[in-house]
Amino acid sequence: MGIGMGSMIGRTVSHYEITEKLGEGGMGVVYKARDSRLKRFVALKVLPPEKVADAERKQRFVQEAQSASALNHPNIVTVYDIGQSDGVDFIAMEYVEGKTLDELIGRKGLKLNEALRCAIQIADALVKAHAAGIVHRDLKPGNVMMTPDGRVKVLDFGLAKLTEAAPKGPEDSTLTARQSTEVGVVVGTAAYMSPEQAEGKKVDARSDIFSFGSVLYEMLTGRRAFRRDSSALTLAAILHLEPPPLEAISRDVDRVVMHCLRKDPARRYQYMADVKVALEDLKEESESGALEGAAAVGRKPRRWWPWAAGAAAAVLLSVGLVWWPRDGAPPEDLRPVPLISTGQSCCPTFSPDGTKVAFGWTGEQDANTEAAGVTNHLDIYVKQIGAPGNPTRLTTAPLGAPTGPPAPAWSPDDRWIAYRRIRIDGADLVVIPPLGGPERTLADLSGTEEGLAWTPDGKWLAFPQKDSPITSSLWAIAIDTGERRRLTTFTTRAGGTAFSLGDRRPSFSPDGRSLAFWRQTTPWVYKLYVQPLTRDLRPDGEAKVVVDRGYALANGGAVWARGGRDLVYTAGVPQFLWRVAVSGRQAPQRLGYPAAIVAASIASTPPRLAYSGWVINTNLWRLDVHTGERKPLIRSASSLWDRNIHPQYSPDGRKIVFDSFRTGDSEVWTCDADGSNCQQLTNFGGPTGGTPRWSPDGRWIALDSRASGNSEIYVIAADGGAPRRLTNTPHDSMIPNWSHDGQWIYFASDRSGRYEVWKMPRDGGEAIQVTRAGGYAMFDPPDGKYLYYTKFNPQGPQPLFRMPAGGGEEVQVVPGVRSWELLCVTSKGVYFAPPEPGGNAIQFLDAASGKVSTLATPDKPVNSGLAVSPDDAYVVWSQNDRQTINVMLVEGFR
Repeated sequence: MGIGMGSMIGRTVSHYEITEKLGEGGMGVVYKARDSRLKRFVALKVLPPEKVADAERKQRFVQEAQSASALNHPNIVTVYDIGQSDGVDFIAMEYVEGKTLDELIGRKGLKLNEALRCAIQIADALVKAHAAGIVHRDLKPGNVMMTPDGRVKVLDFGLAKLTEAAPKGPEDSTLTARQSTEVGVVVGTAAYMSPEQAEGKKVDARSDIFSFGSVLYEMLTGRRAFRRDSSALTLAAILHLEPPPLEAISRDVDRVVMHCLRKDPARRYQYMADVKVALEDLKEESESGALEGAAAVGRKPRRWWPWAAGAAAAVLLSVGLVWWPRDGAPPEDLRPVPLISTGQSCCPTFSPDGTKVAFGWTGEQDANTEAAGVTNHLDIYVKQIGAPGNPTRLTTAPLGAPTGPPAPAWSPDDRWIAYRRIRIDGADLVVIPPLGGPERTLADLSGTEEGLAWTPDGKWLAFPQKDSPITSSLWAIAIDTGERRRLTTFTTRAGGTAFSLGDRRPSFSPDGRSLAFWRQTTPWVYKLYVQPLTRDLRPDGEAKVVVDRGYALANGGAVWARGGRDLVYTAGVPQFLWRVAVSGRQAPQRLGYPAAIVAASIASTPPRLAYSGWVINTNLWRLDVHTGERKPLIRSASSLWDRNIHPQYSPDGRKIVFDSFRTGDSEVWTCDADGSNCQQLTNFGGPTGGTPRWSPDGRWIALDSRASGNSEIYVIAADGGAPRRLTNTPHDSMIPNWSHDGQWIYFASDRSGRYEVWKMPRDGGEAIQVTRAGGYAMFDPPDGKYLYYTKFNPQGPQPLFRMPAGGGEEVQVVPGVRSWELLCVTSKGVYFAPPEPGGNAIQFLDAASGKVSTLATPDKPVNSGLAVSPDDAYVVWSQNDRQTINVMLVEGFR
């Protein structure tokens, strides 16, 4: 029997004792209630009993709880529980004390710094939601709470995947529809809708960005951006009119808000993370007093005598200084445009006068490069910026030559373009005239990574040089004489690693007295250093850390900007573009350009930025072994850069765990087996990690992470919680897997001097070496008869071996698989991707018959992940559906 809504106060629903009514909306009534089990107050949203009979509304109510429960963030209200008691459907949520924004804004709006502080928190909440594939769709001041200590809480993701009911008033009405994901449907609050939402078009995260702009506008002014006397007129204003500008507050603030409020979604900010970065820059500049055109925020204005102002104006006019950009981040309306729109291009470098760019390019006829998913045969080309015609080709790689970006570097005296030419047995340091001509080989660069830098006079060229099989330092070579000088000295205490460590990717300051470079002290941990130099190009003291933060990836060097005061660099996973003062006294600031940037170059006159950026979408696909049906299972959350890799089915086959970069960091996620209900499990916030694997009882997930510097093994509860570290050594421990009985965790480690398989008790403890002749990724199928493992081979295919579980001689099972990541062993046999040139086939070695069959041949590259359901009915793999790289040009960058 249902409980009447009027009699809810004082009643108990499940174990929640209702004390008072907090509010009411189309999806239900919200009460304050006491959780008698956990002794805390909650907000209890109750679906009115007269609506329970409405199956569609009840389903939306459940979907709201599921959408919100997938989000775990300090600025998003937490969902604790969903249930039904005595005919009452309810959601138990975090109880937040405070006021909503519409109660706090007032007629004059909030103070600038207060508005920015609040907006940054809202933006951070939306970044989290969008990364999880959830669009709020009804962002407004009434859905944002402010706690007494100033923390923001975003409420009501009820329209994220559902719709609300009847409108509440002419201005605040929430329009309804049958299915909110369909084209032609209008949902949301009229005053804060995006134009595409108002027209009933399909919306994405950019719709939330427009709504956010409307909310921020109101926070700053105290009035709605599109306020009219009726919903119809409000919608018309949203579609056709612009709000009054905010220049009286600040031209910079106006630029950001109006960028959010652009009618065309393609011309808005494309990602909420970029909006957040812009707001953080505004807040920093506002607090320091550097914000351009800012209204007074409590600072006393400086008093300038009229004659001083006149004199300053005269000086400016005498030198022809009509306009100069502010000393801060580049304007957000500096939009990157492709320098080359065909093929794949990478690694730009400007000519000394900034009018030309040299870069690696596959050529416009490279039709199969993107399909193959590789950067193939990049030769060096030169293009005059703004001039018609094709680029000029400087180099020609012979047919069958090794692939790889040449990473050119244009000399400051305009005599040479240097590059790293890859050959079958190594690499050479080569220079070639910018107009073409005979090449000169200067040095052997075998075994080193890219990274070349010219001294400002063009007489010396810096490059990484091997000091040992695993370490490298930076050296310089005189172009005319061949003399060499050591610039840095790298030493490491790490022993036994198979990865290359050391100094790389140098960059000279404009005066030649400092050298910026990346130092990798442990695998996958890079830090930015600056080495002081004498006038004769020798080390002058110890290198100093500029950015102490360790990045998991730093494929681009640092570029000096602002006359040597700042460094602009690319780093992270995915790689973003950052700016930091060389003094190191301030935290790096992320610039508002898309992710997955590989390398950048800056020209000061004219002011320009060129960078190469990846577009990568790696999705999880599923094959029905019985029917042969193939379909995408878990798609990328970003159109520019996202990878979903390393999947594994839970022991009951109901869930899949995998690595994903959808938040911008490498984190572990879980989804239902049909790809729905994806939830983030870890929150390491930057360091690479993953390779998650279920325990046989389905309660725990083992994974690896570089959160502490080295790769270590962690375990985390399958339903969430804090990861617990099991290993702690100066060596890598990675690629965990469980024994079939769940008592041991196998992992790869280089602690013996090379990679071998080790095992330790499931709760941690002393590790025991398992393999003695090399081992990397271990598989212990449920039958427990044999242990299967690969051996480390960073240069090519990896053979698969097995040995009896109780010990004994190893036997080769498969001569070579493309990678341990594309391998899965079950009791029935071995699923694997064969090495190139075997294409993208997924094959199966039947354990009973010994026969190999091809299950599928995807049309895009299979990459970094293969999983099989417990009943061998489904195979899931990771597939690069899109992968390309292009050089982008930004005019006006300073």
